[in-house]
Amino acid sequence: MTVRQLTLFGAEPRLLPSEEGLDQPVADGAAIPGADDLQIELFAQPVVLGRAMEAALAAGRFELAARLRVVLDETYGPSPRTQALGFLARLGAAVRDGPLGVTLSAWAEIDAQLAGRTHLRDCLRGGVFARLLASHTPQALVETRPECLPALAAVLASGREGSPEAGRRRARGLVRDALLAGRELAPLDFEPDEAVADLLAEDLPPRWLACLGLIRRLWPAPRPDESDLDGLENTSALGRSPEEAAIDFWQCLRVAERVDTPEELLHQARRRMKRLSPELHALYMRRATGTRGS
Repeated sequence: MTVRQLTLFGAEPRLLPSEEGLDQPVADGAAIPGADDLQIELFAQPVVLGRAMEAALAAGRFELAARLRVVLDETYGPSPRTQALGFLARLGAAVRDGPLGVTLSAWAEIDAQLAGRTHLRDCLRGGVFARLLASHTPQALVETRPECLPALAAVLASGREGSPEAGRRRARGLVRDALLAGRELAPLDFEPDEAVADLLAEDLPPRWLACLGLIRRLWPAPRPDESDLDGLENTSALGRSPEEAAIDFWQCLRVAERVDTPEELLHQARRRMKRLSPELHALYMRRATGTRGS
């Protein structure tokens, strides 16, 4: 009797010793039983249990995935596939019982170990963030573990938590806020969003990149407070540091982007932008014609 390999990441069963198909996604339309139907049967084929384990992993149901792994080991014997998933029990406990910082630290360690196994890593990322986003905001995740931003942005933009377009807007908002906070972001970490990666490749400090991203319409400017509308004619701050100048430019953009800004304030904001950065001001003016507030 031939022992068949569980196809956790492959649609076709293969011989157990083979390493093929380990990082290939399950075929579209493949039947995956739900948790209520499983009953963790001892007579289920390994490919069925493998697909169910992948579905549980992608949904963030790490406890169920861990139980299925045990069943596979006990029924069909340990294999390289199940041994590689030894982190499931630990991760399930961290997500269930640990503080957010501990959970994200455990995930980051496992994620780094899966760097060469793209499908498994992405599946795990989706499951972890699906679980965490059920009880935490994306902003809370990034504040707790800033390094999770690229992975979180990719998951949001994939549309797992809603429409892809809405997810992309949320992801770009997180990038914008990180840049405004002065954080350096690597273009290669955001390759799935080509426009964001191109922006990050520009030779500008982070806060100026946030301004350029708004000019390129990658993200909107939050509506300004009343305090942002005051003092636009004050030129005493123009000799400050480049970082402070970038913050001033951003505030002017917020005023200029508001559709109900009075014309006088609009012209004041644009004049100040020109003094702060003639290059970005010129780019803004070319793009602002006919699109103000869009």
